[in-house]
Amino acid sequence: MNSKVAMAVLLSLTLLSAGCTGVESTAPFLHGEDINPSIAVEDFTLVDSTGQEWNYHNQTDGKVVVIAFLFTNCIDICPIVTENLRWVHSQLSEEEHNQTQFLTITVDPWRDDTTALSEWTQYRNASWPHVTANSTEENSSMFQTIQSVWANFAVGLSIEEITENETNTSARHHPDAYSVNHSTGTVLVDSNGMQRIWWGDNDWLTDLVLADVRTLLEDD
Repeated sequence: MNSKVAMAVLLSLTLLSAGCTGVESTAPFLHGEDINPSIAVEDFTLVDSTGQEWNYHNQTDGKVVVIAFLFTNCIDICPIVTENLRWVHSQLSEEEHNQTQFLTITVDPWRDDTTALSEWTQYRNASWPHVTANSTEENSSMFQTIQSVWANFAVGLSIEEITENETNTSARHHPDAYSVNHSTGTVLVDSNGMQRIWWGDNDWLTDLVLADVRTLLEDD
């Protein structure tokens, strides 16, 4: 190979390499845990704290959605996550608010009826929708819906039924004496309805969550 041919080959490889690097650099940088492959949000209808039906597609079509899974009897991490959400919510401009939807979904519909959710939103000054099921009967359509939502978002949920002598774990309708354990976080959904980013409840960095929301908004 003469020097001119070698130089041409080297130049071609350099241009190809630069082109590949340019393509990769267009991918948005996100701080939270990447949900890969991304998962489509399945449409659902539940009820909000006012008792009105709340349909996911109707309320979020074309928007970036910030979704948390909490319950009102939680005394430790749930109030912190709600306060974090409230801070992020407060930082958005009016234009950004028009393109986003915040949402809290309960993991304890047995106690979190519309009254409990209404009291929670007022006490916590959380102005976005909080949704639950209007029935916890096993064969009710809305109870089955909320269980499908948990599955869609990979919510790990167990119910501990506390008796005088022992604690049983069950996913069935249960008595008043119980506690809820759930392993999930806050999920950021892009404007195409795909679950993109996961933030663990104990890993929240409010400014970085805000940055991720804005990156998804810019990526529309």
